[in-house]
Amino acid sequence: MKKLIVLSVVFALVATAAFAVDLSASVFGRVTPVQGASDADDITAGGGFERIRFDGYGEVAEGAFGGWIRFDGGFSGYAFWKPIDQLKIVIGGNPDGMYGKEGITGWMFNENPYDMGAAFGGNNIWGWNGGPNDNSYGQSIKTRNVFFGGFGDNGLHLNITPFDVLTVNLVLPFWGGGTEIVDAILKVKAQVDLNFDFGNIAVTYDGNGDGAGGKIYAYYGGPIGPLGLDVGVSYGFDEDLNYSIGAGIGLKFATDTFGIRFRAVTTIDIDYFRILTELNPYFAFGDKLAVFLNLGLCMTLDNWSSASELDFSVNPYLRIGEEWGAQFLVGFKLWSEGNIDVIKWGVPVCIGLSF
Repeated sequence: MKKLIVLSVVFALVATAAFAVDLSASVFGRVTPVQGASDADDITAGGGFERIRFDGYGEVAEGAFGGWIRFDGGFSGYAFWKPIDQLKIVIGGNPDGMYGKEGITGWMFNENPYDMGAAFGGNNIWGWNGGPNDNSYGQSIKTRNVFFGGFGDNGLHLNITPFDVLTVNLVLPFWGGGTEIVDAILKVKAQVDLNFDFGNIAVTYDGNGDGAGGKIYAYYGGPIGPLGLDVGVSYGFDEDLNYSIGAGIGLKFATDTFGIRFRAVTTIDIDYFRILTELNPYFAFGDKLAVFLNLGLCMTLDNWSSASELDFSVNPYLRIGEEWGAQFLVGFKLWSEGNIDVIKWGVPVCIGLSF
């Protein structure tokens, strides 16, 4: 019996060393006790789980093989093989997006309060949890028109790192690429990613699959004195040579008691000029109490007439808990859609934790 116990312990230690596994889970719940709109007489309520998620990651053969899996209403994941340090082959994907280059202009503008529902849902990034939708207040602009938000579908990934500062990322999305290999090739994602001491420079091509169109993103992110800076430009085109040009900036300043985040993007095409700008000052009272103030404006101008649309958002919230720990959030959402024709509001209350 003692020999059996000893052998079991030895086997467990060997298995743990050979296959290291990290497991995590998160639960985000939200209720909105009151919400309404200027074009409706009723005050309603809502709520739900914004997230019930399980993640697992493991490696074998000293990191030569590995995989990641997630359950979040459905399964997603990827497996990889790293035959040499300079090459990693991945099959699958991460719905959060891989190879994104957006810095403070993306999810990091509000972080977990996005996912929990206290802040507007990605505020023109993903467009959930109410408020400005994926078309931004009913207007067709969002931060990811200018900054590459990452590739979130499944595919074949090649990560090539010839030396430390340079990585080349290639993705062929065979899952959604059609029945022929040429369909996936036309939707190829290609990125040159340079990491220097002074910051990150990346150029990304995102093929749209029609054979004569796509989008090119250029990005810089790095510190400028006490500020964090993100700069992006984009150029999109289709088979008819219609174009869209975009430019954007993100800024972050933070101390122990005060911080401010700012982002702005603008796009122009053959018909419209659009601009979106948002400001998020915040105040910290120790490690476990902070107040955030979200303010946003969105405007569209018709290039061929004097017509314009202007909409706004106001979204303050209180966070009790650590930035990356368990949190209790209560906020207020006020926003307009369709040139301030409709004004909507809500009071979200959220609890979230990861373990």
